[in-house]
Amino acid sequence: MNANTTASAIGFASPFEKLSLFPHSPNLILAHLHEIIISFIFYQISFSFVAPFLNRVIFRKHYTTIHDPLLKVDFDVHTVSMIQAVVTNTVLLPTLATPMHYNLVTYADSYSSMVSSLSVGYFLWDLTMCMRHFKLYGLEFTGHALGSTYVFLLSLRPFCQPFIGRFLIYEASTPFVNINWFIVQCNAKSKNSIPLWFNVVNGLLLMAVFFLVRICWGTLASALLFKQMWNVRDELPKASAAIMMSLNVFMNLLNVVWFKKMLRIIKKLTKPAPPKLD
Repeated sequence: MNANTTASAIGFASPFEKLSLFPHSPNLILAHLHEIIISFIFYQISFSFVAPFLNRVIFRKHYTTIHDPLLKVDFDVHTVSMIQAVVTNTVLLPTLATPMHYNLVTYADSYSSMVSSLSVGYFLWDLTMCMRHFKLYGLEFTGHALGSTYVFLLSLRPFCQPFIGRFLIYEASTPFVNINWFIVQCNAKSKNSIPLWFNVVNGLLLMAVFFLVRICWGTLASALLFKQMWNVRDELPKASAAIMMSLNVFMNLLNVVWFKKMLRIIKKLTKPAPPKLD
């Protein structure tokens, strides 16, 4: 199969294919540029209009009484992240049926390219937010957005398309991360406004899903990818392969760092309060 393949091994094609600005281009970035643009605009509209509306309806005074403009931005960004997680976890499902043994260098299909393009659109939007509010998101989140943008652009070379959904499955932990953040913000403004049992259940699900999809599966998926790269080492674009491997290592290390932060927070929350002095 080659970069012009329009139907995937699982029988799906991009539903946006007819909207392509460059329908006959052998360059997948150009052929799917419309999906990158649509995705970027969708998340910008979600940030500007949808997220503020949802936050006013769901969080009410916890959102409407915020005076710090950066905190309000962060609220809206987390809501957009929730929307992205739902979209991504839905559209990636068919790609999980693509056999992993397909050639990393030559295999491409219309549906997987669409999934990558929609992801590029989101991560480009995320990168612009990180750069605009660097003091808020710092080097970690900016690096994650930049690395993710590059990886999914690289998949449109094409490169590593059988692994697109298998790495995007990391997003399964994102809703729990965002819910935890919302709980912290609500309880900070009004103590115990969120029931403790809900906090505990979400915390346990967050730790379990994050550990399974990002630490366990993330490490295994990287190992499988590196094995596949070795199998086609004579065909690999050397620079792209080196960057892809480096970014995989970076992302896995970043996941470990974030998981350790979660453990420290849980340890702090479960630490008994010091005895009161009479």
